[in-house]
Amino acid sequence: MKEDGFTLIEMLMVLGIISTLVLLAFPLQFNVLKEQEEKQFLKTLASDVLYIQQRSTLTSGMNRIIFNENSYRIIVDGRPSMNRAYPKGLTIDTRTDRNITFNYNGNIKNPRTLYLVSSLNSYRMVFPFGKGRFYLERQ
Repeated sequence: MKEDGFTLIEMLMVLGIISTLVLLAFPLQFNVLKEQEEKQFLKTLASDVLYIQQRSTLTSGMNRIIFNENSYRIIVDGRPSMNRAYPKGLTIDTRTDRNITFNYNGNIKNPRTLYLVSSLNSYRMVFPFGKGRFYLERQ
C-alpha cells in the first residue's frame, strides 16, 4: 500500500519558514504606514499655513498658528478654530517664538525656521521674508 502525503516534520519546517517570513515582513509594513502618516501630516500642515495666510488677507482679525509641544492650534479671527495633534514620534522645536502670523497682505510677520524631527526623518520648515509660502527641506 502506497501512501502519499507529507510527514509531520516536513509540515513543521514549512510552517516555520512561512512564519519567519511573516515576522520579517511585518516591521517593513509598519514603517511604510508611519511614513505615509507623516506625509499626510505635512500636507495638512501646509494646507493650514496657506489657509491662515489667505485668511489674513481677507480679515483684519488675528489669524495665526501656534505650535505647542504635542499639537498645533489654528486661531481664526482671534478665536481658536482647530487643534491638530502631531503624529506619534514627531516633535517640532518650539524653543523660539511659537506663533506663525501673517499681516493683512499675506506677508509673514515673523520669518523663521522651525525644525521637525520624527523617528524616520528630520525636516526644516522655512518661513522666508515676503509673500512666498513656507517650504520644507528634508535633512
